[in-house]
Amino acid sequence: MPTPDTAFTDKIALRKAIRRQRMALTPTYRAQAMRAVARHASRLLQRGRRIGGYLAAGSELDVEILLSTALQRGASVWLPQIPARGRRMWFSRLSGSGRWYRHARYGIVEFDGPCLRAEKLDVLLVPLLAVDEQGYRMGQGGGFYDSSLGFRQRPRRYGKPLLVGVAYDCQRVATVPREAWDVQLDYLLTESGLHRFTRSPGDKAS
Repeated sequence: MPTPDTAFTDKIALRKAIRRQRMALTPTYRAQAMRAVARHASRLLQRGRRIGGYLAAGSELDVEILLSTALQRGASVWLPQIPARGRRMWFSRLSGSGRWYRHARYGIVEFDGPCLRAEKLDVLLVPLLAVDEQGYRMGQGGGFYDSSLGFRQRPRRYGKPLLVGVAYDCQRVATVPREAWDVQLDYLLTESGLHRFTRSPGDKAS
């Protein structure tokens, strides 16, 4: 059984390897992937749905076209806001009346609008660094999505939001080091399609 120290070391090594692979993708490939994920996500972008998205950072897969399509179809788009305290994020509605600003501590761009928690969304697009065959993700290490999705650890009374990991195919691995608080994704969205994960044993149906 791996110790906490070896698990930590494994995560560092995996993060480095996946980042190298992701950064090696060409601009042409990235642009094609951005268009492909928008097509593959089409059935998720229904009118009236609350779609949680993100702004791509670094070499992450960009979902700008996907989110624009959601707005065109009458869905609303909600972007993450890092709180001043703690790690449980809010999600702010993208509209023409809010404002963009840069987070004072992390320097990332956020949108100032009406906010809600993740459990009030219908679909949440989750960025990640690596994802395994069972639908467990490894993020950047900040713990913001883990904290924001902690409610999914409880027996589910409903199936919202639908958790959709977003990644390039090169970010898929057999297994990722897991922690007790890790939450299973419902789907993975990549340039090759929308892939559904089988629910883990003991996870109650909605």
